[in-house]
Amino acid sequence: MKKFVWLLVGLSILGGIIFWIDKSGGNILNPLSEKKQKQDLKKSNKVFGFLPTWMVGKTRLYGDELSHLIFLGIEVESTGDLVWDVQSKKINNDDFLKQKRNISKTEGKNILGIKLFEDEKLDKFLSNKTARGNLIKQVTEVVKQNNFDGVNIDFEYQGNPVAILNQNFGDFLDELRSAKIGEISVDVFVNTIVKGDSESLKNLVNKTDYLILMAYDFHRPGVDFAGAVAPIRSKTGERNITEGVEKIIEIGLDKNKIIMAYPLYGYEWKTYTQDFGAAIKRGWYQMSSWKRTKDLIKEKNLEVKWDELSMTPWLVFEEGGQIHQIYFENKESMARKIELVKNNQLGGYGFWALGYEGEENVF
Repeated sequence: MKKFVWLLVGLSILGGIIFWIDKSGGNILNPLSEKKQKQDLKKSNKVFGFLPTWMVGKTRLYGDELSHLIFLGIEVESTGDLVWDVQSKKINNDDFLKQKRNISKTEGKNILGIKLFEDEKLDKFLSNKTARGNLIKQVTEVVKQNNFDGVNIDFEYQGNPVAILNQNFGDFLDELRSAKIGEISVDVFVNTIVKGDSESLKNLVNKTDYLILMAYDFHRPGVDFAGAVAPIRSKTGERNITEGVEKIIEIGLDKNKIIMAYPLYGYEWKTYTQDFGAAIKRGWYQMSSWKRTKDLIKEKNLEVKWDELSMTPWLVFEEGGQIHQIYFENKESMARKIELVKNNQLGGYGFWALGYEGEENVF
């Protein structure tokens, strides 16, 4: 009889364990579904995707792979007025609304992006409390009317990467926070981190939910020599992504708030020689998306070269008697960049820009 009782007790305990495993998503009787796995990944590492207005309707449908979708976005005038042109009006485009609904359905967040890239206009706007209040009022209305979960601020000083650390921008963030419109994220250059002073950087991070580092365009149109668009490391005297990460750790910024944004594109230049980092022939360049570069490799049967220092793939070929070089990203280089985020326990990573990868899932 005692044996029978103990048997019943044992079966009861076992049944409870099995029930708990089943309910908690354990992998014995009820393995995690692919959707659940992706949702858990989004909780541990945030994944931001920037959707520029010109790519609306030209991308695949994103869902589980993104924790945040940023609609970038709407221009800002120095008066604080939003510019409702053909591009910004895509906020009501059927393709965008479908994408937005899918992000919400997969428990992601839809973020409204606002942008201003002119130094003089930025100074005029940020120094004017009335203009700041005007923008906050308009942004609040757009967020509420369109069911966004927050706002992303892409204010870029072209002449000085640390100018965004000024007191007026900090005041603007405080005022925006008071409006209670959801998450606030700010985009900055890696150079802003590298060259910024510790106190100002900590102050900026404290005023945001996420600080997004634009970890790209280290080599871009206007440079004298070809090179990696997003180098993990570089030769002495040149900027790189790791330098920014090391500064973050050194000064003790809140790593959970740091998002590294990586490029889904490269640049193609005409160069004087076939060597890595060759001098560029001025007057011609083009952006080469992930998809275009991949198609070109297949079409021309090109050898993909690899630079171990920057951890960057690159191509060299001749066309019309001219030497062409493309510095780009592929799955190997992107894996290294994502590994950098995870190894240093940063908040997550993101991609500029959605659609450049084509139909391939590179996340």
